[in-house]
Amino acid sequence: MKKNLLYALTAVAMLTGCAKSDVVDSEINKESNLIGFSTYKNISRGNPVDNNTEFLTKDNTFGVTAFVNIEGGDSPYMGTATEGIKIISDGTKWTYANTSNQAYWPTEALDFYAYAPYGNTAITAKTFDKTNGLTLTYTVPDAETSQVDLMYALAIGKTKEEGNTVTLPFKHALTQVHFKVGTKTTNLKVDIAENGIQIHNLKNSGSFNTKTETWTLDATTAAYTVTSDAVTGNYTDGTEANPYTKIGSDDKALMLLPQGFVAGDGENTGAYLTISCKIYQVLANGETKVYLHGSESAFADVTVGISSAISYTEEGEQSTSEIWLRNKKVTYNLLFGAGDGVLFPIEFATTVETWEDADGGVIEPK
Repeated sequence: MKKNLLYALTAVAMLTGCAKSDVVDSEINKESNLIGFSTYKNISRGNPVDNNTEFLTKDNTFGVTAFVNIEGGDSPYMGTATEGIKIISDGTKWTYANTSNQAYWPTEALDFYAYAPYGNTAITAKTFDKTNGLTLTYTVPDAETSQVDLMYALAIGKTKEEGNTVTLPFKHALTQVHFKVGTKTTNLKVDIAENGIQIHNLKNSGSFNTKTETWTLDATTAAYTVTSDAVTGNYTDGTEANPYTKIGSDDKALMLLPQGFVAGDGENTGAYLTISCKIYQVLANGETKVYLHGSESAFADVTVGISSAISYTEEGEQSTSEIWLRNKKVTYNLLFGAGDGVLFPIEFATTVETWEDADGGVIEPK
């Protein structure tokens, strides 16, 4: 396994037995009592949602269900036990997509559970429960272009006294994964093909409880391809002057399930990368390329193990206790020329010729 090629841097039911008149005050039909929504502006970085301004882009959506804090209030006050009502942005504020779903503030407090985006087909099931909150069953789409930023929010014990507008603090449920590339020496270069990186043997489905913020993953695994243009990696020492070269962009990221995994080699259990690339050294003239892997006309695959570990033991082995966490943007730096298996550094050994005795004859000084 060419493990040394890679350095890891581094993933509700309600109103049963209770009429609405019991929980809604006399101001229900006034517009000033309509429940409105806003979202926090400190959403941490993710893809595709980088901040609240981007989230508020026209036609973006989220779903929300609410429960009222009364005895027997196990049936949703807004939405259903399997589907939230649709809230949509007009570009400046959040509004009800269907006015028939408009809800008004009761005299009791409400618990709100939300998810985004509404209509996300990767969410295969939703369960709203007054006690346990919202649980989402999710399968990561195979294509990166179909992967979206799964977000969730909860606002517990909200009342009219705090204002008509409920502020929903949306968080990211997934791990965002990126790659960069570089080489260890100045004349060594690596060309990575368009969409040339695949990551294998990652868990791809499970359920997420938004109240406890925990994932329960299934055993199934899948492989994913990084969407990227062709890119050339050059010499790097990891500094600003000699940085790693980004593969893909911030708006094209793998959005995967938080999980822990060990490195494999393509044959045994564990996760691994296949990298379609050409590795070559440029001669002193700065033009001529001597290929070390692949050729001028063809890319060739490199297989390398990848782990969720971000730390190392004193012996230099990766720790397997680390995991990708939700709301984390994980970047792996691919450093070519750092190890063995594909590139074989030219090394040197020496022998020294033994001096041979030779007769210089006799010189007789006069």
